[in-house]
Amino acid sequence: MNINFKYTKNLISSIFIFYGLVLFAQYNNPQIKKVDILSYQFKININDSTDQIFGHAKIKIHPLTKITNFNLDFDKKTSGNKGMKIHKILLNGKEFNRYKFEKNKISFFISRNINKDFTIEIFYSGIPKDGLYISRNKYGSRTFFGDNWPNRAHYWLPVIDHPSDKALVSFEISAPEHYEVVASGKFISRIKNKGKIIWKYQSEVPYPTKVMVFGAADFNIKNYEIFHNIPISGWIYKNSPLKGLDDYQPAVEILKFYDSIIGPYSYKKLANVQSKTRFGGMENAGNIFYNEKTVDGTSSTENLIAHEVGHQWFGNSVTEKNWSDIWLSEGFATYLTDLFIEHKYGKKAFEKRMKMERDKIIRYNLFKRNPVVYTEKERLFNLLNPNSYEKGAWVLHMLRQKIGDKNFFKLLKDFYKKYRNKNASTTDFINLSEKISGMNLQEFFQQWLYRSGIPELRFETKKDKNFLYIIFHQEPPYYQLNFPIEIEFPTKKYFINFPVDKEKNIYKIPLNKLPKNYKILYDPEVKILYK
Repeated sequence: MNINFKYTKNLISSIFIFYGLVLFAQYNNPQIKKVDILSYQFKININDSTDQIFGHAKIKIHPLTKITNFNLDFDKKTSGNKGMKIHKILLNGKEFNRYKFEKNKISFFISRNINKDFTIEIFYSGIPKDGLYISRNKYGSRTFFGDNWPNRAHYWLPVIDHPSDKALVSFEISAPEHYEVVASGKFISRIKNKGKIIWKYQSEVPYPTKVMVFGAADFNIKNYEIFHNIPISGWIYKNSPLKGLDDYQPAVEILKFYDSIIGPYSYKKLANVQSKTRFGGMENAGNIFYNEKTVDGTSSTENLIAHEVGHQWFGNSVTEKNWSDIWLSEGFATYLTDLFIEHKYGKKAFEKRMKMERDKIIRYNLFKRNPVVYTEKERLFNLLNPNSYEKGAWVLHMLRQKIGDKNFFKLLKDFYKKYRNKNASTTDFINLSEKISGMNLQEFFQQWLYRSGIPELRFETKKDKNFLYIIFHQEPPYYQLNFPIEIEFPTKKYFINFPVDKEKNIYKIPLNKLPKNYKILYDPEVKILYK
């Protein structure tokens, strides 16, 4: 997702207020060691007379051990008029009453050990407190949009709300006839039924709950292209200017580029949707929801689109095992955007963007210092910061310098191939990096991923009769760096990497090797993260 988005006025402050409600209690969901959800089938009935939804969830579950109890995350109606009410539960098709529905979970108690796959069906209704936005768009038209990140799916769907439990999903949305509906998975059918239309979408690969959603609104739709049997489309509100249908067109070029450097796209469509979302963009698998202000007919959202499309590979298909691994999602999507800029606009544009990202990390570290892989139990929203986005991208950028382009792009491909439609951890990525490069990278990843802060350096030059001295001063804790310097002559350039690993490193160059006019440039090609 993208939260640093220029059109999203007062977004950060409003999210901080909201995320006071999203606690870190689900950082490690204990159910993932007991059961594995194989598939969700959701039938949701929406209407225009009330915000109440009527749901039927059919969930196929594989026990990981013999169990007599397990939980699903689900939000109960406790006070006010929002929350969910359960009407009936079936276990393997038979009515089941041995459950307890508490504030945010359903606990199931089974009379005997289950050690084979079983099915739970839950019939429910209610007005979602969160997770499913039922509201009006900027033109006053009624809309429905799922917005599940990070663990808000359980406000309207009974699930294991954790990224490590991926599952197949299907949606059947019964909606008034004037709506167009988009949802996770491949479009299956659109059938009229008693004054409504039932839309069916079904996935062929597993999704994490954070990106399984539907959206319903009065849309105009433009089909851009079919690439490798993948329809790529734009969905905008009917009241939006028609030229806005081209605002999401860059997704075509971006998808093709990522397909070429990483591997095949995992989903059966790519719908780019104007929506109500708390973020600048939300990377829902196969149907990205963009903030409604992104449609203005100027096609000015290319970088945002590149970030969200990048998530289809990393974050959605390759999903972090735990929230502490979120840089595998946000850092990767950020650097994929950088790579697209390099591909389309060249080296100088790429270097300019890397400088901007470095400056953002420096500013963030002035008041907040956490490692990229951050395992403290805090509110999930706090994990969305320049460490997981920009510093995560910079880790990849410096890894690229260390192991070389050939190994780096092979690593991207192989990491995706190995963990496609699965979960991966930071350790998985480190191990594969070492295998492909043939290098010991423990110190590299330790200092960049697990240590707080960034290197703080000061440069100094001195001369005597015979030598030019280049002096590096480093504040503790000391990083191990190969710092690139360019010595620029009137007619040529020399590049030197100086090892920097302590409080003071001094290097000398004979003056008789230097012309009268020379210039020293520190990290001229933007390869090192430092202050």
